[in-house]
Amino acid sequence: MSQIGVPTPEQRVASTGIGRWQTPALVIGVIGAVLSIIGLVVDPLQFSRSYLPSYLFWFEIAAGALTVQMLQYITGGEWGLMIRRPLGAAGRTLPWMALLFIPVILGMKHTYPWTNAELVRTNEALSKTTHYLNPTFFIVRAAIYFAIMIGLSLLLRRYARQFSETRSPYVDVHRRGLSAAGILVMVLLLTFVSIDWQMSLEAGWTSTIFGISFVVSCGLSAFAFVVFLLSRLAMTRAMAEILRPSHLRDLGNLTLAFIMLWAYTSFSQFLLVWYANLKEEIPYYLKREHGVWGWIAAILIVFHFFLPFFMLLMRSIKDRASTIGVLAMIILVMRYVDIYWLTAPSYYGQTFRYSWMDLTTLFGIGGLWVWLFIVQLKGQTILPIHETWVEEALREGAVRHA
Repeated sequence: MSQIGVPTPEQRVASTGIGRWQTPALVIGVIGAVLSIIGLVVDPLQFSRSYLPSYLFWFEIAAGALTVQMLQYITGGEWGLMIRRPLGAAGRTLPWMALLFIPVILGMKHTYPWTNAELVRTNEALSKTTHYLNPTFFIVRAAIYFAIMIGLSLLLRRYARQFSETRSPYVDVHRRGLSAAGILVMVLLLTFVSIDWQMSLEAGWTSTIFGISFVVSCGLSAFAFVVFLLSRLAMTRAMAEILRPSHLRDLGNLTLAFIMLWAYTSFSQFLLVWYANLKEEIPYYLKREHGVWGWIAAILIVFHFFLPFFMLLMRSIKDRASTIGVLAMIILVMRYVDIYWLTAPSYYGQTFRYSWMDLTTLFGIGGLWVWLFIVQLKGQTILPIHETWVEEALREGAVRHA
């Protein structure tokens, strides 16, 4: 038997093979980035408007992973057995997401109406928000947001390493304390992120429930991503003996909870706007209910709520990696559709547009992000083998190296 936290030579042989995805992800990312740069030179306006929803999609996964990781530290439970390491790796990509935020800053004049001085002078609602919505303060707040998120991810990583070396219960107490405070900070921080980066796209439009809906969306994106990842790893020899139907079932149940929360917050926002019937608020949904945007709204209702909701009620679907993996991919696709539906009408109004740069930025950012994620995850065990509640799995020889 090996020492606790040290895999035996036999355990090192079986690998999840996650490293084989690293090079294809980098190639896709580089090609997407090069094509996006060409688009930037040809049409800076379209590039900026395409870049923002693509960035928000991958940011939600990274920020949501950090938040769910802290939730797992607080609550414990076997549901986090398989996803703690992937969540940590996704959260540690946030420094690179800060770097990838630079194009958003450089393209502010093409995306955010409050950067237009003439419009601010003529729009009463915008003129009252200049103390908050101005380029300088926007950049400062973004820097603060990333500093806090990156700090939390680095502290969690440090505590994880300390615990793997010392097995001290005091380290675990400090880690749980940091997570308890950190998850509250993340909820507040992501609320401000949603206001700054997404809600302010609409001149004068506000919603008190928009922030919590954004937080839920981040959690849902993170869960869908790690469930899809596990569904792929379940097909490898390294994880086939470890990943049990109960693990996938627990994750499926939690994904169902986030689906229901997303539907509740989204419908509540629509209901409040419809009931109030204020001229400052109703144009937001009028643009998104007509033409192609209306059909996209119907697609979101069916494929982002009803289909996942009823499928996740079925135990046979949640227990099998093949079926829950397909469902997780559907949710991820719908997350991007939802972000685009919330973002693009702010630029185009009721006219639907989808540029080739929407795809190049999506795959450019995504390829680089997946490559960075694998860099963070590669070379360590998928299971946190230094944790006391994993000792039994280690004694049974069920741990395999990533």
